[in-house]
Amino acid sequence: MQTVFDIANTRYEEWVFFAIPLALFILAAIGRRRSKAQRWSKVLLVFAALTFLVMLIPLWDYHAMKGVMAEGRDIKVAEGIVSDAWTRERREARSQGDIGYRYRTWEGFTVGGVTFGYWRGFQPSGASFTNRGDPPVPIENGMRARVTYHEQWDDKRILKLELEPAAVSNPGAVASFAADWTRFATAAATGDAATVKALTRFPFLFEGRKLTADRFDSIWMGLFTPTVRECMGRAQPQPEDNRFAVFCAPYAFYFDQGAEGWRFSEFTADPEG
Repeated sequence: MQTVFDIANTRYEEWVFFAIPLALFILAAIGRRRSKAQRWSKVLLVFAALTFLVMLIPLWDYHAMKGVMAEGRDIKVAEGIVSDAWTRERREARSQGDIGYRYRTWEGFTVGGVTFGYWRGFQPSGASFTNRGDPPVPIENGMRARVTYHEQWDDKRILKLELEPAAVSNPGAVASFAADWTRFATAAATGDAATVKALTRFPFLFEGRKLTADRFDSIWMGLFTPTVRECMGRAQPQPEDNRFAVFCAPYAFYFDQGAEGWRFSEFTADPEG
């Protein structure tokens, strides 16, 4: 995999903003030498001190995240195929008195059942991945990814991101899978358990036991919840080696090809779910 971001190798690049409090301190010092400007120099001095403290926040955040990564404290890793990748541009009104609108781009994706989202390019400390490069890194469904992250409040901060291009599948396999997948997805979404059963390969390993077709009811009730069935109706299968994977949290469903065609053969549970 190619590393596209790693806090361990990222330098702090926001030093230029410390020029603001420095300039204010200089103006305050000049003002103290002039009797008529001493009053304003005190105001500038207070404002400079406050600005300096504000500038320290992203610097502290940068070193805090580097420390978390270096020490491995509260670090989690999500690995798998990228799914549900999205990008949205949001138009927002400018502050009162300004003309026009400003645009902010939000994007996100899911890996291994873990969903990430961020405001593209916005991270004052540069301590986590927000795809701020020009041009931004394309993150697409089907790519393999390994995401090292730290949960901070309700935010999942990406401290290291590794990506691998989507596997190039055999066009013939894609075409043959499409028909069976359409039948399976439609049946799952509409609650047609009989068709889903017909497109499942047995024996099927479920809860540590190999179940035969006559025990399919346990599989249906255990895996195909209303939320999963709704997801099946819109999910996009992703090629993975010689099979296809469908991600509908909290599960990943795998389909393999056999003499009878493509069949649902295995699932994995999301450890974060």
